[in-house]
Amino acid sequence: MRAEMWRLYRHLIFGGVVIVVCCYAVLEFTQIRFGISKVEQLLDLDAEVSSALLLSGVRQTIPESQFTWTTQSSDHFTPSTIASLIEEKQWLKFPDDSYQITFGAHDAPVLTGKIESGSGIFKVDALIRLFLLSNQITYEDKIRLIKSMSCCSLEPISATVTAPLTSISRANGSETEYGFIWRDAGTRKTVYLSLNDNEAFSLGLISVAVVGIGITIMLMLIWRELISLDFKRKTFESITRQIARGRSGLPKGIPDSSGTLKELAYSFDSMSSHIQRLLKVQREMINAISHELRTPIARLRFGLEVMKDEVDDSAAKTIEALEGDIEELNTLVDEVLTYGKLEGGSLALNFKEISISQLVEGILQHNHLLLQHLSVEVNIDESDIVMADEHHLSRALQNLILNAAKYAASMITINFSHDADRWQLDIEDDGPGIAFEDRDKVFIPFQRLDNSRTRASGGYGLGLAIVQKIAFWHGGAVLIDASETGGAKFSLIWSRNQHQNSLS
Repeated sequence: MRAEMWRLYRHLIFGGVVIVVCCYAVLEFTQIRFGISKVEQLLDLDAEVSSALLLSGVRQTIPESQFTWTTQSSDHFTPSTIASLIEEKQWLKFPDDSYQITFGAHDAPVLTGKIESGSGIFKVDALIRLFLLSNQITYEDKIRLIKSMSCCSLEPISATVTAPLTSISRANGSETEYGFIWRDAGTRKTVYLSLNDNEAFSLGLISVAVVGIGITIMLMLIWRELISLDFKRKTFESITRQIARGRSGLPKGIPDSSGTLKELAYSFDSMSSHIQRLLKVQREMINAISHELRTPIARLRFGLEVMKDEVDDSAAKTIEALEGDIEELNTLVDEVLTYGKLEGGSLALNFKEISISQLVEGILQHNHLLLQHLSVEVNIDESDIVMADEHHLSRALQNLILNAAKYAASMITINFSHDADRWQLDIEDDGPGIAFEDRDKVFIPFQRLDNSRTRASGGYGLGLAIVQKIAFWHGGAVLIDASETGGAKFSLIWSRNQHQNSLS
């Protein structure tokens, strides 16, 4: 996991550096553009005010202007004509950062102004004073010309001033605006003349937007890495579940081919393979021992049969007890072999239609001596047909019925039910029952809940383990619950669709 974390930190550091550099470049470019925009705005003001002075005949030359002006006509124009020319002016910017502005028709302009790369020093205050304090233009014409200028705006105010024109700076929040308070001699009205801000967005807003975009990109990088880690985690969990179910070998296409997760998955796979080899050796050894035990058991049984004819009646009882022990040993060997086949995965089931009523009735008749002291109630319709392996299902039901008989006080109840997906057979007794915390233990091989019980009552601990394995091979399970009669209730459930699968 250290490699994963280092890769995440590396991406974050690299991404952070890239984002900081990009943000700096964008902000620097934006600031330069803002500076150029402010310069062009001041040039526009210079050109519009200078054209008004030149075309109205107030001045013949304007040394305060940044432009070099060329007039094609010596005539003076009316204020309305000048206003139209100002509104229809045309700008040109050349690659060497020089500008040209024309007033009038493009092919025959009445006034042309050119400027090389400027010094950046504007005499806006002097130009405004020349225009507003001129006696050759009436107040109304000045107002009309100002309204035609795209870079200026007028706002009536109620300030008391002593001079006809006062330059001021106006604080508006975090920004400072420069303008003029003007009161013409021919009127008592006072107006505020300010320079328009043609920018749609402020520098602060663009800065916030750039930083927000940078943070968003950083979060997306972090989210991408977290999604990748979560995907690898889910894949690893899937692999561990497959190994837990007994699958050997890792699937192809594991992500993080050189990372810690795959190394851990290979370690789990190696451990699983080693455990499977040990279990296989153990099963083979138990099966071999069980098979080999059959021969000496048969010899002992034959020898005891021969001895019966050569001993007196006092020794016959001892021989009968020994025959009972041999029968128990033979039963144990049979259960061990059966459990080995069910556990080893070498079982082949033969599914066919079975009358569950006849199957249960046959088991009850075969074990009538063990059940004669109990009342057995069977609630199964004779028309109920199931799909199962008859031999192994019979073995499972017999184990459940005999297990209930060992602990039942007076009665056993057998109920059958089914739905569209499964069949279910419930076997209940009125015995002492099984504690909730001990219900999983009864399926552990050779596990008995009460060590004080004798083998006659407790068995060898393989019967219910065999039932669980048979239920598994039938696509079902064995559940334990409390019976309404006070004892235990075992429910054998198996799937209707399991016979469609090929089991081997």
